[in-house]
Amino acid sequence: MEDLIGVDTNILVYALDPTFPEHDQAKKAILTSEGWAVNATVLHETYHTLVFRRKISPTDSRRKIVEFLRDHRTLFINLTKTVTLFALDLATRMSLGGRDSLIVGCYLYNRIPEIYSHDEDLLKLSEVSMKGRDLRITDPIR
Repeated sequence: MEDLIGVDTNILVYALDPTFPEHDQAKKAILTSEGWAVNATVLHETYHTLVFRRKISPTDSRRKIVEFLRDHRTLFINLTKTVTLFALDLATRMSLGGRDSLIVGCYLYNRIPEIYSHDEDLLKLSEVSMKGRDLRITDPIR
């Protein structure tokens, strides 16, 4: 899993919506990785943003996400009770919001070494460590 990167919602939205100025950089950052990890939270936040904020049709948004998810390089990490409890511990220790803690906690728990994000609050953390696990937070857009 050393070469896997976790993908935050904002990076996936940029990569799937060609109207963003960040589109090319986000898409290249993901595609030049050997593999990437996502979870249900990231995928459903992405769908919501594409449909309700970017006004891409539900059908086209679904198609883009399904195509991404079906790529053989995509690792889908399930959200289990154990991961959820881990993420709640992370939320209270790091003062993270619920969804951010679930996304970061999911990658951290599963020992994904790095997450790509463009979220200023997450980027301020730079690195998160808990229970013998470490996760770097980097912005591939900068």
